[in-house]
Amino acid sequence: MFSVAIGTFNGARTLGVALDALEAQITEFTFEILVVNDASTDSTVEIANRPSVRLINLEVNQGHGHTLNVGLAEARGQFMAMMDDDCVPPRQWIQQLGLAWISVGRDVTMIGGLVEPFETDTFNRRYVAFRRPLSHQEAEISEGAGFWPRLLYQLSPPKMRPDPRPVYFTVGANMSVRVDAAREVGGFTDAPGAGEEESVARLLRSKFGPQTVQLFPDIIMHHNFDSSLRDTFRRSRSYGRTMGRDWVRDRDIPSLAPLLPVATLVAGVVAVVSPVSSLVFLVLSPYVLYRRWFRWLRSSGSREAIFYPYVQAGEDLAHNVGFLQGVWRELRMRRRLSHGSLR
Repeated sequence: MFSVAIGTFNGARTLGVALDALEAQITEFTFEILVVNDASTDSTVEIANRPSVRLINLEVNQGHGHTLNVGLAEARGQFMAMMDDDCVPPRQWIQQLGLAWISVGRDVTMIGGLVEPFETDTFNRRYVAFRRPLSHQEAEISEGAGFWPRLLYQLSPPKMRPDPRPVYFTVGANMSVRVDAAREVGGFTDAPGAGEEESVARLLRSKFGPQTVQLFPDIIMHHNFDSSLRDTFRRSRSYGRTMGRDWVRDRDIPSLAPLLPVATLVAGVVAVVSPVSSLVFLVLSPYVLYRRWFRWLRSSGSREAIFYPYVQAGEDLAHNVGFLQGVWRELRMRRRLSHGSLR
């Protein structure tokens, strides 16, 4: 049996479509739907108040990670599947998850799939179809990967493989965990911001080994991405803030997006010799650094792909700004706590 958990805050615009899609699932596996309402102020309660849903209302907004932990504590199923309130699962989603869990042993504690845009009717939605901002992370770039492996990974990202395989973490919008294992390691981070999937994946990998997190690329989730490009930059900055906070806490390798800083450094060196050449290099560098755009242009025929490297550079800039904000906020909070303890 599955418990499908949706944590939501003011998700009235898209939650109804998500629940309709869950109610239309074609599967041999039993499942329950848990909606954890994180103190919404819109009509979320009215939309989620239907016979198929077990609605849990929180009185104080505590963040998405906390809603997932509430869902984990309340789950009656052997497995908990997670999706966002703006996701639209295909009709075979739970069936595919169930078959995936049957095919693996007890040593596997997390299974996830891919996320694709629900619609591609705007520039931003077509861009995210190319970029896949909600994605897993391959096992090669785990918590122990240094700067150079991360740089090479960004310069030459691996091609999408169709085979199930171990990964570092799967994306939270299309993820499932073995309930007893997730409870055993303490669940998800409660800290505000993104990164809940990585937090629990790291704990599961530490407890059960590097093979315990598995990606099944044929399990697809449709995500109702915002139509505005501003939302893409907002998401990148949010992820960056979380990673900056986690870096202060863990003192691990900083999860900065390295391509843009490296290009800026090279441009600065070139500027000593020729400022004009430096400017030309900086303007054209996204086409070299983010090379997937050319393959996408050839395969899709979309001329919009010419602009994708600049959008991706903007994403990386937003991510790094968010990282610095996360570091600053965490250090400031620690100073306040230390001053308070001295009084």
